[in-house]
Amino acid sequence: MNIYITDLTTICNHDTLINKLSPQDLLRYKSFTRPLRAAQFLVAHAIKNEINGRFTYISIAHKDNLVIVAASNTPIGIDIEDASKQRDFNSLGNFMDFSNIKTADDFYRAFTLYEAEYKTRTAQLQPHFYKLGKHMICVVSNDQDIIWVNPALVPEQI
Repeated sequence: MNIYITDLTTICNHDTLINKLSPQDLLRYKSFTRPLRAAQFLVAHAIKNEINGRFTYISIAHKDNLVIVAASNTPIGIDIEDASKQRDFNSLGNFMDFSNIKTADDFYRAFTLYEAEYKTRTAQLQPHFYKLGKHMICVVSNDQDIIWVNPALVPEQI
């Protein structure tokens, strides 16, 4: 599986990315009113369109200035969350029906796993957890060969 990760603050040429959008993606891109959300969409879908046809499955996640596109020929899902955000983890864990939530890391592991699995609509995939700064990333896939395409942003496996 290939995982493309980028920090929006390093994207220089939006025109090049806009040219990679399909006509439908371009219309959707222009519909966003929040600049951050538009940039997240632009980068994710430019990458998706660039790799389309090389992989059977593609999953997209974004949080803050980070955009991740995971691609594989086996089912794959990905999610990213800001794990530094303080929340009432006990109440959220109970609401989401997560068991054994004692810490923020427990909650974010359960939540990112839930989101990544939801994107695949496939059961029994192997979860992989990573930390990149304040962000927790979960990738679910049975593909064990992971290539982080951007060597400047390889997260730490946890």
